[in-house]
Amino acid sequence: MITLYGVPTCQKIRKTRALLEQLDIDYQFVNVKKTPIPEDELRTIVAQLGLDKVINSKGPTYRKLGLKNKNLSDEELFQILLKEQGMITRPLIKKGDRYWIGMDEEGIKQFLS
Repeated sequence: MITLYGVPTCQKIRKTRALLEQLDIDYQFVNVKKTPIPEDELRTIVAQLGLDKVINSKGPTYRKLGLKNKNLSDEELFQILLKEQGMITRPLIKKGDRYWIGMDEEGIKQFLS
């Protein structure tokens, strides 16, 4: 089963959902604002993809929290991400025990094939 994590109002999530439906791929959608990713799974995601890729440093949540000029450790950033999962780069897709992040249609297609 494919799991798509994000927020339903996000344009990239809408685009990814349309792509998955176009490819006739069954998936489960998880709204991270209502059902946050558990800490152990989020640590797995960060270990696979890298904290710098998982955190959307150009997004409104990151800016709202004023994190740009703060000198935070990776663990401090991770703890903020755990609480503010709207900062996760989208889309975030899980297939088996692997994860994909970012809006690259061809990359997503290859990841899911």
